Amino acid sequence: MNISIIDDEKILANKTSKKLEKHWYSVNVYNSCRDFFNVCFIESDLYIIDLGLGDGSWFDIIKWLRIEKQSKAPIIITSAYSDSEKKIYGLDIGADDYMTKPFFPDELLARVKAQLRRKNNLVNDQDENIFYKNIVFEKNSGIVKVWGIQVTVTKKERQLIHLFLSHAWKLIPKNKIIFSIWDSTDFDSVSDNTINVTISKIRKKLGEEFNLKTRVNAWYILEL
Repeated sequence: MNISIIDDEKILANKTSKKLEKHWYSVNVYNSCRDFFNVCFIESDLYIIDLGLGDGSWFDIIKWLRIEKQSKAPIIITSAYSDSEKKIYGLDIGADDYMTKPFFPDELLARVKAQLRRKNNLVNDQDENIFYKNIVFEKNSGIVKVWGIQVTVTKKERQLIHLFLSHAWKLIPKNKIIFSIWDSTDFDSVSDNTINVTISKIRKKLGEEFNLKTRVNAWYILEL
């Protein structure tokens, strides 16, 4: 899971980032609106946005995510002031939760987990199939089809295909693959070659339409 923090309090943002990373979340930190808008947008699974950004309006980020990018990712807004009007306005334009600074890191972690559980429950209650170009993944049966024809895959290949298809256009770190597919927190226990060989077999079975890219040998992204 990838989380973006937009907060100009650098010390707090870094502490929050370290807390989340200890629980296996991948975290991007932006210390201004400009930092956030200047990067190539790749949607995160959750956003933590401070209301006191000095160089821009926090609500512009929320509106941009919800309207321009049609993002459904949970948004938690934070503020050093218990301002009920801003809280209500933030929730009205698309935020999902609000926290007043200072907060305990464990409380923020609990809020993050709750929002992600809620998001996953909503996703799981939707379509039974995942569609990507000419590829269909049937979630109930685990069957993979290309142009309507079932493809024979191993358990690991099936799990990886599900992971990539359900996170299309999102950067997935190698550590997340090891944790999710090989069920290990010892990230040196699974070699790059093991992952690459499995991905190579998937590419051959799914064909050129499966447009998986590798970034700096540690991140993967399924592009459209």
